[in-house]
Amino acid sequence: MSLTTLLLTPYSILLLPVIFYILPYLRNWQIRDIPAPFPAAWTNLWLLYQCRRGKRYLAVHEAHKKYGKLVRLQPHHVSIADADAIPQIYGHGNGFLKSEYYDAFVSIRRGLFNTRDRAEHTRKRKTVSHTFSAKSVLQFEQYIHHNLEELQKQWDRRAESAEKKGEWYHMDALHWFNYLAFDVIGDLAFGEPFGMLAKGKDEAEVSKAGQITYAPAIEVLNRRGEVSGYV
Repeated sequence: MSLTTLLLTPYSILLLPVIFYILPYLRNWQIRDIPAPFPAAWTNLWLLYQCRRGKRYLAVHEAHKKYGKLVRLQPHHVSIADADAIPQIYGHGNGFLKSEYYDAFVSIRRGLFNTRDRAEHTRKRKTVSHTFSAKSVLQFEQYIHHNLEELQKQWDRRAESAEKKGEWYHMDALHWFNYLAFDVIGDLAFGEPFGMLAKGKDEAEVSKAGQITYAPAIEVLNRRGEVSGYV
C-alpha cells in the first residue's frame, strides 16, 4: 500500500481533525497546568466564538472569576488578571513581544500601535516621543478646554429646552464622550474639530476625488475594532 493511499483512507481522514486539535495542545505543554474553559486549551474556536458574539470582554472576565488570575484562552494564549504582573509584562526590556493579535490592525503599513518588532517600535517611538512630553501635553490644554466648553454648552441647551417643557432630557452620554474625543483629536491633529459636538451626531466630513461626503466615523472605527478582534 502506497503512502498516498494510506493517507486517503477514511480512518486517516477522520484522524486529521483530532491531530489538528491535539498538536497545539501538546506543543504548548509548558502552560498545560493553566486552567481554561472548554475547549479553549485545544482550539481557537472558543475565543473566536466569544469575539463573534461581541462578548469577549465578558467571557474573559467570567473565566477569571471562575479559574483565577491565570486563564488559558487559546492553546498558546494566557490571560493574566493581576495588577502586580503589569511591570513584569509591560516593563521596558522584559523580553515580551506583542502577539500576532496586532497583525489584524495593520492597514497598508504598520504604525506605532501594531508594530511587533522591538527595534522598529523603538525607532518609531523616538519619532513621536516629543509629542507626549510634559511641555507638549500642557499645550494641548487650551484645545481640550475649548471642546469641553462646547460639550457643556450642548448639554445645557438640551437640559434647558426640556426644563421649559417640564420634561427630562434623556441621552446616552457615551455618544457625547465619543464626539468630544473626536473633536479634540481633530483640533490637535488637523487644526479644527470635526464638528460632532456642534451637530450632536456622529458625522465627519470626507473628501474623495474632490467630492465632499459625510461618514459616521465613530461607527466605522468601532466596527473595525470588532472585526479586527474577530479576525
